[in-house]
Parts: sequence; structure tokens; C-alpha cells
Amino acid sequence: MLKILFAPLQGYTTGIYRKAHAEIFGGVDAYYAPFLRIENGKPREKDLRDLETSNPQHSNSEKQTYAKTVPQIIANSVDEFKVLTDALIAKGHTEIDFNMGCPFPMQVNRHRGSGLLSDTQTVQAIMDEIKKMSSTANGTAPIKFSVKMRLGQYSPDEAFALLPILNETPLVQITLHPRLGKQQYKGAIDFKSFEKFYSECRHPLVYNGDISSVSQICEMEKSYPKLTGVMIGRGLLARPSLAAEYKAGNANKAENANTKDVRKNGAISESEFTNKLLQMHQIIFEHACKTYQGDSQILSHVQSFWEYLEPSIPKKIFKKIKKAGKLSEYQEAIIELRGQS
Repeated sequence: MLKILFAPLQGYTTGIYRKAHAEIFGGVDAYYAPFLRIENGKPREKDLRDLETSNPQHSNSEKQTYAKTVPQIIANSVDEFKVLTDALIAKGHTEIDFNMGCPFPMQVNRHRGSGLLSDTQTVQAIMDEIKKMSSTANGTAPIKFSVKMRLGQYSPDEAFALLPILNETPLVQITLHPRLGKQQYKGAIDFKSFEKFYSECRHPLVYNGDISSVSQICEMEKSYPKLTGVMIGRGLLARPSLAAEYKAGNANKAENANTKDVRKNGAISESEFTNKLLQMHQIIFEHACKTYQGDSQILSHVQSFWEYLEPSIPKKIFKKIKKAGKLSEYQEAIIELRGQS
């Protein structure tokens, strides 16, 4: 069975979202927090605060186990890399993911994310630093590192030029999104290059990109038996039950050798899905009401929860949620959705 990792998406997979998802839906082996970055010469405080709400504490069952959160950093030099890792180590983190995949122009133009992939010299310097920090961390336990990357910014040649460097670096895993940075999230996935990377990579490899169904996860598992896991972002935002359904399907299949279709075996009913959505939303809504002031601030933090869920709720209600300018209007739409579940 593949590991299911929740990809970081700025503005969506916040600390409270990760906590609520783990509590209500589960099935995720690890949540990757949106990247910590340098702002005004130091680690962005907002990102550090967000990590503090990442670890779910509440449990409905003593047997329930919640997935861990892995912080991610983005940097354009070994100096930025050191500042960010030092900040996370000081907060007690022992596993860090390094982002070389973010395709957004604001980061790419600053030589970060996929904009770093063509710079073998800087990547080598950062990987050398990872080697040092993996063996010791100021007298504390060694730090585990992973990398999330694309095939390149402009060409897959960029990833293959880096692969010998990455292969010699002590990494927990590499997560590969087989697109170029310039594509962002559009255009075809380059499976030919992915397969080449898959065959030559010496580290555990995680696939990332356009996974939105249990059948797709099962197909990846069948096609790439050495694959460690899949990292899913938008697919889990649109179907928060996806990881749990995949895990349940595999569990049922193991119990019943005659099961022919894992995809059907782990699925939950639409009414149960909607009820769980509302439970998850309630946790996020209550947190927003306690944390922010005024209708507009609260709404800006809760309306995004529904953005990827449009196909799963009635169109009329979705429009009301999206257009609500007052908290009372928003709550009316939620009550209406609850009445239909």
C-alpha cells in the first residue's frame, strides 16, 4: 500500500485545516506544511505560527492515530537554507522538506522553487549542507531531509543533471511532480521522463501530480511497484475522504480475497461525506471566529474551504457561500447545506 501525503497549498492547507482533516477524515500518512520563506531577512513569523497548530491533539478514539506534519522550506542560497533550517530546529522539528518545485513566478523569479533547478552549483552547496546536518544538529538528533521538485523549469535535463547530486545526498525521499515549472499546473504530465527518473533515482520516490481518485492511486501502485507513495494536493481538497477511501479499500481487499474492485470497496456514501465535510468545516469556522475579528476577516478564512468542493455540493448553496458578504448570510448557506445532508 502506498503512503498518502497531503501536499502543501498556500492559503488552503493551513494548520487548522490539517488538524481538522486529520481528525475528521484521516487516512493521510503525513501533512506537508506550506513553505517557510525568508521575509525581510528572517523566517516569516506567520509561517512559523501556522506550524504550531499542525499537530492534532483531540481524538474521538484512543485508537485513532493522526498523521505527522512536515515543515517545508524554500530558499535560493545556502545562506537562506541555513537560516530557515535553524529556525525550524529551534522549534523542535526533526524532519524538513526542501522545495525545488514551486512554479509561481514570484518565487521562480527570485531563484527559488523550480527556478533553482538549473543552478547545479547552488543545489550542490545546499545538498552539502544537508549532508552535514543529517549527521549532526548542534549536538541534537540528526535532521531528516526530503526534497520536493519538478523535472525542471524549462527542460527535464535540469532534473537529470541534479540527480547524481541528489543520489549522493542522504534524503528520506524525493517527491517528483513530472511537469516543468513553466507549465505550472497546465499541460501534459511527462510520464516518459518520470519513468526515467524513477529507474535512476536511488532514494524512495513519491509521485505528485493530478491524482484525484482512488483508481488513479491504485493504477500508480500497479504501474510503479517501487514507488513509496503519492502526494496529493488539489485532489484531497476536492475529495477530503480520498486518502481514507484508498486505505479502507485496501484493508477490505486484504480481508476479502474475492474483492474485485478496491475503488468501490472503500467509498463512503455522499451523505456521510457531506456530514464529515460539515464537521471539518465547523472546526475551521470556530477557529476563525476565535482568531479573527469582523465578518470580512472571518469570511476570507472560511470561504476558501469550499473552493475546490464546488462539484460536491448543490450549485445554489455553493453560490450563496461564495457570494456571502456577511457572516449571517454565510451561516444561512451552511444551515441550508446541513438541512440537505
